[in-house]
Amino acid sequence: MQAFIAGIFGMGVIRFLLTVIGLPDSTVKYFSMSVVIALGALYFALTTRTHRERLHAAFFLIIPYMIIEVAALAYTWATGQQTIFHSADYSLGFSIAQHTLGHLAGGLTWEPLFLFLFMEIVWAVSALLARLFAKS
Repeated sequence: MQAFIAGIFGMGVIRFLLTVIGLPDSTVKYFSMSVVIALGALYFALTTRTHRERLHAAFFLIIPYMIIEVAALAYTWATGQQTIFHSADYSLGFSIAQHTLGHLAGGLTWEPLFLFLFMEIVWAVSALLARLFAKS
């Protein structure tokens, strides 16, 4: 888990630094925390034994994302300097205040729960396939 947390946090810092130094969003978008989170979700969906462990993993995978996202949005809010974190592609027309508070609330509620649901689906499909192949 520590490696995934470090990977998500590290990718977020890289993404933030690249946008602050002025690289275009069309380049910065390829430095994705979501990809690292998805890889972590797949890994923990397949390696954890209980629903509770998957729920914990979902929250731990979202926490570094939320920290970076809220910090980057706070930076944009405080300085007025546009970053990829509040670009039109990601802000959905919300103000910087609404966007920041939305990520803070979402990071503690629906975002980890959605990730948990994804992990549960992957786990269930994996368990079903394992049973089918075991019978063969």
